Amino acid sequence: MLKSFHFAPLVCLWVGMAAAQVGPNIDELAKELSNPGAANATLNFKFEYRTFDGALPGADDQDSFTATFQPVFPFVLENGNNLIFRPALPYVAGQPSFNSGTNSFDTTSQFGDVPYDLLYSWGSNGWTFGAGVVGSVPTNSSISSENWLLGPSFLAVRPTDWGIWGLFPFHNEKIGGSGQDVSVTSLQYFLFASLKDGWQVGMGPTITYDWNAASGQEWTVPVGLTVAKTTAIGNQLVKINAGIEYNVVRPDAFASDWKFTFTFSPVVKNPFQK
Repeated sequence: MLKSFHFAPLVCLWVGMAAAQVGPNIDELAKELSNPGAANATLNFKFEYRTFDGALPGADDQDSFTATFQPVFPFVLENGNNLIFRPALPYVAGQPSFNSGTNSFDTTSQFGDVPYDLLYSWGSNGWTFGAGVVGSVPTNSSISSENWLLGPSFLAVRPTDWGIWGLFPFHNEKIGGSGQDVSVTSLQYFLFASLKDGWQVGMGPTITYDWNAASGQEWTVPVGLTVAKTTAIGNQLVKINAGIEYNVVRPDAFASDWKFTFTFSPVVKNPFQK
């Protein structure tokens, strides 16, 4: 069990690093780094701690920890638009699964499937729009879905004087593999208000609808709060996020209820940008 995991050291590290200050354009950079369609290259290290509940025996005692590395290197095209590829490499510690034979939960720690999205984005009248595909590549692990997933994605983002907001709908459909059928539609909604000196506060949860779930069990609807800081550590620009989410609507039998996140994202030179 991972119930003893504490975020206090991460929060202290975050606050200490955030003390550095950078130039007057840091608030604009913070907004750009919140835009999935912008041409900023980053190396994202994301840590998630989840708790679970549900009607299954022992559901309330389950938790898990996920560490994900997601590099982002946009290709800046000759017309000024962007082609952005975002693969994610997750490692899950303590992933719970229900064993009907023993009427209890087993836990596994392994690399998970590799999700990705490929997005073509462009600007128009102050908006950023995008269209592309999302998917997932199965891994040879016991927590793999054993499916190849693929589906469409769209993006609409609006930077404003007070911050940035946007919508990122996408759909994952099984196109191959030996696992159970998958057909899930998702909508990430995000809104971040700019404070000053690179600070932001807002949210970016993802709502999901499982088309194959039993009646009344299709929706997962989270709400959350994220605090972010874009700053410099020496000469290195970074964005640091700490957030919390709660699934106000979720499947009854077994589902995550709380999620705590911490993300550390160095901004790096983009070799594909002129």
